[in-house]
Amino acid sequence: MKLHHRVLALGMAVIMALALTACSPKEIAQNMVVGMVRALGFTTADEEEEATETMATQGGSITFPEGFSTEDRTNTLLQDGTLYISFNNLRTYNTDYFTAASDTLTVTSYGSTDATKTSYNSYKVALWELSDDGTKTSYIPGSTVYFTVSSDETCYTYDITGLTAGKKYKATITFDSTAAYVTGGMTITGLTDDALVQTETDED
Repeated sequence: MKLHHRVLALGMAVIMALALTACSPKEIAQNMVVGMVRALGFTTADEEEEATETMATQGGSITFPEGFSTEDRTNTLLQDGTLYISFNNLRTYNTDYFTAASDTLTVTSYGSTDATKTSYNSYKVALWELSDDGTKTSYIPGSTVYFTVSSDETCYTYDITGLTAGKKYKATITFDSTAAYVTGGMTITGLTDDALVQTETDED
């Protein structure tokens, strides 16, 4: 009898959660699966390390160079130590590898999404380091930063430290929603003007 009551209570809780949330059924299912996976302990070391979200703070601005197009799905330009990035309707995107000029990079970004399709209110950026022989990419612990979405191109900024001058890095932009996309712009400053090294770019 007790088991029956527990199952009934769980079912009612799920129904209430579905009724009270603005998420799509697909997104709700994804969140439930992610929660179950984490509860069972099947998380990666990177996910465990990033359990506490680091939020970028409001501030900064982005002015794209003259002639820079923001109409394409993605567009990038490295100029005067700054990597300019625009992205439209993306969930995942990897930049090409750039070279750090010091141990710190500054990421400034704005982004928007269709709030009627998702309850996610931020997207994230993480850095990965290319090995000296160019054969391996390693995640930089603590480099995942969350940027709040807005409807008016409000910029948020964050300094990512702990890098090595002269090393090559790439940035991954990720929006975790399965029901909506993110559109926006970004700059990564504190780079050299060394040529970008192409990656097998993922776009979703």
